[in-house]
Amino acid sequence: MLTLAPHALTGRDVDEKKTFRVLALDAETLQARMDSPCDPGLGARHMLELHADVEPLLGEVVEVVPAPAGPIVDYAVKELPLQAVRELLTLIDRLLARGLAVQNDVGVPREREIIVEPRRIREVVRALMANRFPARAVNAEGRTLMRLVPADIVPEETHPLEWHVEDVYPDLPFFIEITTRFSVFRFAVGRIEARGERMATAVPQHIERTRHRAWTRARPREGEGLISFHHPRWPDLRIRRSLVDVSFDGAAFDTKRLTDILYPGLVIRDLSIQWNDRERFDFQGVVRHTGHPAGGSGDDVAGMLLTPRSEDDGQRWGEHVLRLLSPHTRADGAFSEQVWDLLGRAGYFSLSGKSESDFLPQKAAFARFSRQVACAPGLGSQVVRPSGRGVEGSVSAVRAYEKSTFFFQMARQPTLGMSSATARGQILRDIHVDMLTRTHRASPGTEWFMAMVQDSARFPRLAYYDIPRRYVESGRSLIVPFRALQTKTFEPEAAAEDMASTLPPTVPRGVTFGVATDEERALVCAFLARTRKPIYLDALDLVPDRFDLARVSSEWGKAGLVRKREVLIARSPDAPWAAAIVELVDDGVHLFGLLDAVRLVALRDEAVPDAILTGLLDAARTFYKSHSKLLFTYHFDPNDSLCRADEREAAAGRAMPEHALRAGFQDMGNAFLILLRWELVTEMLEQIDQIVAPRDLPPLPPATP
Repeated sequence: MLTLAPHALTGRDVDEKKTFRVLALDAETLQARMDSPCDPGLGARHMLELHADVEPLLGEVVEVVPAPAGPIVDYAVKELPLQAVRELLTLIDRLLARGLAVQNDVGVPREREIIVEPRRIREVVRALMANRFPARAVNAEGRTLMRLVPADIVPEETHPLEWHVEDVYPDLPFFIEITTRFSVFRFAVGRIEARGERMATAVPQHIERTRHRAWTRARPREGEGLISFHHPRWPDLRIRRSLVDVSFDGAAFDTKRLTDILYPGLVIRDLSIQWNDRERFDFQGVVRHTGHPAGGSGDDVAGMLLTPRSEDDGQRWGEHVLRLLSPHTRADGAFSEQVWDLLGRAGYFSLSGKSESDFLPQKAAFARFSRQVACAPGLGSQVVRPSGRGVEGSVSAVRAYEKSTFFFQMARQPTLGMSSATARGQILRDIHVDMLTRTHRASPGTEWFMAMVQDSARFPRLAYYDIPRRYVESGRSLIVPFRALQTKTFEPEAAAEDMASTLPPTVPRGVTFGVATDEERALVCAFLARTRKPIYLDALDLVPDRFDLARVSSEWGKAGLVRKREVLIARSPDAPWAAAIVELVDDGVHLFGLLDAVRLVALRDEAVPDAILTGLLDAARTFYKSHSKLLFTYHFDPNDSLCRADEREAAAGRAMPEHALRAGFQDMGNAFLILLRWELVTEMLEQIDQIVAPRDLPPLPPATP
C-alpha cells in the first residue's frame, strides 16, 4: 500500500459530488478518505479522477472504516485496463520521487534491535566493513542516493570509516545501510570528510538492525535460473525473468514494474523455474513484495512464495537449493575416518585432560553412527568440508529431544597450507550454514537450538554463547551453567578399593533404590515444573506427555540407533528423597558422553544427604553397565538446591561435590547448557560472519568515556 500526502490527489462521487482525499493506492485497490460517510455494497459506482495523465477509474466502495480525520474508504476497481494500470504505476513513481507518497507495504521485520553498546558497535562496524557487504546512502524515506563500497578503517582519525563513492557526495544528513545475508544495518551520518576519492564518516552512536528473512538464500550465477509464467489478470502477458536469489520456499527475480504489473497478493496458479535449460521445477506462487533491492542496484525485484506442484518437484527443489547454499560441504557419512583424524589434529581428544587412547574403544561405533545418521536426515547429520588434504572442518547434530537439535563436536584444521584466517573462517561458516540449513529443512519440528559449551572454548563461546545471552531476559533463550563430571562404568580393581575406602558408612535406614513407578514419574514431573524454568522443561522433554522420549526413541530406532530415558528413585518409608534421570545413546554418538547423562533431582524442599546422592549415582552406574556403556556423565548444577549450601559453594569454586567424589567421578570442567529459540539461529550465523570476518582491516579503538 502507498500512503499519499492529503493534497496529492482528489476524487469525486459521480452521483453525490462527494470529495475524496486519496491516502493510499495500489494496482487493484484504492484507499481514500472521504468528507462524509458512504454505505458500501449497494452497487454505487464512483469515478476517481487521479491525474490529467491517467484516465478516470470507475470503482465500487467495498468498506468504510471510521477514523478521527474522516472515514477511510476502500475501493475495488473493476476491469482495470492494462494501459490504465501502467499509467497509475507511473503516477505512483512520480509521487514517490517528489516525496508526496511513501511506500508502506513493507512487511514487519522478524527481528529489530537498536545497538547502543559501544564495544559491540565497534565490533559490528569492523566486521561489516571487512566483509565488504553491499552498502548504500539513503535518505530518511529509504530512497537510494548512491551506492557505497567499504574501503578502509583508519583508527586514529575522528572519522575512521572510509568509503568508495560513485560520484559527488550525498547531501547531509543521510543514512548508510549495509545489507548482510540476513539483516540490514542502518545508521545516521551527520558529518563527512573528503579524503581524495573516498568519503570518511564517524563511528555511529547507535545502529538499527532489522531482519526480514527467515533463512539465508542462494544467489545463482547470471542467467543460470529463469522463472516464467502468464499473468493471471492479463493472460496474453507472458513474464520470463532471471532469478536473483532462491530459498526452499521462495524466489526473488528481476522485474520491470510498468511492464510486468506484479503486486503483493497476486496468485500465480502455474509457473516454472528452469535451471541452465536442463532442470525444470513446477510451482504455484504468490507475490509477496515488489520494489527496489536493498543493495541499491536500481532494478526492480519481485519476491515470490513458492508451493511445489508435486512431491517430486518439492524434493528435487529442496536438494537443488541445498547444493546451491552449501556447494563445498557434504553429509553422506563417507568421511568418518578423516573426521576422526581431524578431531585428533584439532585437539578435541585432549580436552578435559584426556588423550586419543581414551576414545579408541569408540572408534568403530563412531564410524557406524556416521553412516547411520547420514541415512536419517530428519534425525541429524555429520557435515564435513572436504578438500584434497582430507577434511578441513566438521560439525555434528542430532535431534536429542522432540523439539531440540543438539549441535556438538565442531572441529577445524588448526593450520591451513592453502590460505590465511580468511580461508579458515570460510570453513567455519560453510559447515555451520550447511548444518543449520539441513536441520531447518529436514527437521521442521525443531524449536530449540541446543549446545553444551565448555567455558574455556573460545570459538564455541563466541558463536554459541554470545547470541543466546542477548535473549535470556526476553525468555527466548536459556543458559544453564553445570559441571561435567564423568566416570567409567567398569572400574579397575585398585580404583574400586580406593572408592570403597571413601564411601559413607551406609545410607539412612529404610532408603532403597529402584526404577520409578508411574506415580513417582508424575511426582518428578510435578517437582520439576515447580523448580525449573519452562524453557528447560520444554527443550529437554521434561514434561508429562514427552517425558518417556517415546517418539524420539522410535525415530532413533528406525535409524538403527538407541535413545532411552529411565528414572531411578531413592525411596524412604514416608516419601521419595530424590530421583536420577538417566539417558543414554549408542557409543560413538557423542565421544565425551554428554548424551549419556544423569541428572539428579531432589524431591523434597531440603538438602538430600550425601549418602543418598552417592547411592543414586551408583544405581545409575548399574543402569549404564547393564547397557554395556563404557562411561557416563553427571551434569551437576552448582546452583541447584540438591545438596548442602556449603557443598554448592565449594562446587561453584571448582571443588568436586562430595557425593560425586565418593562415587568415583572425575571433573571435566565447567560448561554451559545453551538453549535458543530456533528462529534466532540466523542471528547465530550472522554472529559467525562477524567472528570470521577477514582481518585485513584494523579494529576500531575503544570509545572515549
